[in-house]
Amino acid sequence: MDGMSDLAPANQRILTSVVPRSAAGRALLDYLAARFRYLDRSGWQQAILVGAVTVDERAARPDQKLRSGARITYRQAGREPWVDSNYQILATATDYAVLAKPAHLPMHADGPFVQNTLIHLLRCGPLPEATLVHRLDRETSGVCVVARTPAGRTALAHQFARGTVAKRYVAIVHGRVGADFTVDAPIGRSRTSKVSVRRSAAADAIEPRPATTHCRVLAADATRSLLCCTPTTGRTHQIRVHLEHAGHPLLGDKLYGRSDAEYLDFVARAKATGDARQTVAAGPQRQLLHAHRIEFCDPNRQTLVSFTAPWPDDFARHLPAP
Repeated sequence: MDGMSDLAPANQRILTSVVPRSAAGRALLDYLAARFRYLDRSGWQQAILVGAVTVDERAARPDQKLRSGARITYRQAGREPWVDSNYQILATATDYAVLAKPAHLPMHADGPFVQNTLIHLLRCGPLPEATLVHRLDRETSGVCVVARTPAGRTALAHQFARGTVAKRYVAIVHGRVGADFTVDAPIGRSRTSKVSVRRSAAADAIEPRPATTHCRVLAADATRSLLCCTPTTGRTHQIRVHLEHAGHPLLGDKLYGRSDAEYLDFVARAKATGDARQTVAAGPQRQLLHAHRIEFCDPNRQTLVSFTAPWPDDFARHLPAP
């Protein structure tokens, strides 16, 4: 929602939204499902039916027609999971800002993360005008860019859509990789997995789309390798899926390179503890993928610009032995 009350009980968050003129006359359920996507339509319907959603402090119905200026209140049980909010602003320009995102910080609202997100922290802090033009996975650290103006958002979004933004990642993977390689394998949703978010580059992929990732070996020892990964397409989980497909999944990845049962066990533990970090003491607390460099055309100056984000300490600690 648009605001949060500090007067909520310790086990509850109170989120509020004022209905804009453009939504006047819409059904409450339609408005919530379209505007606040951290719950799906059935989730919002359930929240309304159990009384967690009110309109002007009165009980509401899913089909209730809204008026402009009405105040919607959502009483959300529980607190959001822990996140690392220590992002850095690397550079600012007229149309955009470049950031170094830590691992364990989602870029936007998703599941239990509503306000503990990069975009919410920016909008409530130094960049109230910020909008997203691309995303990194929650556990992926590194460089990312946000738009500061509508013109900047349009120009940057077009560059990402056309594939003209150059991105370079570093990854620490299982096993010794002996030579550089390229994975040219279409990616789609996995037909055989019980996990809805799992993608696949294998024959079970549903509606696969072309995807290519180039991988260069930077260092390796007997058990792990450091790779430079350059994707030329932008599919969901692309690098993670392609590394698994190549037989060298990321260290610390909780989804790829593991079974459905292992991933679902992790999800259950994360929900129970409110902490989505790795619980295996000997292993990394997150997937070891870092967005190291990004290059794009400055929308205002029309020149190529590039930015890098240094490897964070938790990444460096797991580098292959020299």
